[in-house]
Amino acid sequence: MDEKTLNFQEQVELAIQREKARVKRKLMYAVLLLAAVYVVAIIIYHATESWSWEDAVYFTTATITTVGYGDIVPHTYYGRLITIPLMFIGIAVGLYTIYAIQDYGKANLGGVAKGVGTRLDNVESGRKRMVGHVDRHVERIRRMGRKK
Repeated sequence: MDEKTLNFQEQVELAIQREKARVKRKLMYAVLLLAAVYVVAIIIYHATESWSWEDAVYFTTATITTVGYGDIVPHTYYGRLITIPLMFIGIAVGLYTIYAIQDYGKANLGGVAKGVGTRLDNVESGRKRMVGHVDRHVERIRRMGRKK
């Protein structure tokens, strides 16, 4: 193996490691964001509605997952006011977390390595074809110069 090929392979490995680290950070961020939304909502409902911690967790879970049983509902103005943005924020953060989990799974099951490796293999094979094509043209030009 020549030095350029080894350097190319090292670059591929480095790109794969960077992508895996990025996906892991994204998953950790998503989970922390979801946990933060949960904790804040639970504390707010416990304080504004005077619900038990269990009821606050139950209602927050039902609201974020869009189940909405309706057996527990906020009765205060502030409780209702907080519920509206919680619905939108909870859905958005929940979907982002699902996306991050899916992305993490693909990265750790070789999807990143396969995708990056395939793209880099295509680049390398294209480069080899181009070099061969250029070499053929250079040889034709040399032959034409010799005929004169």
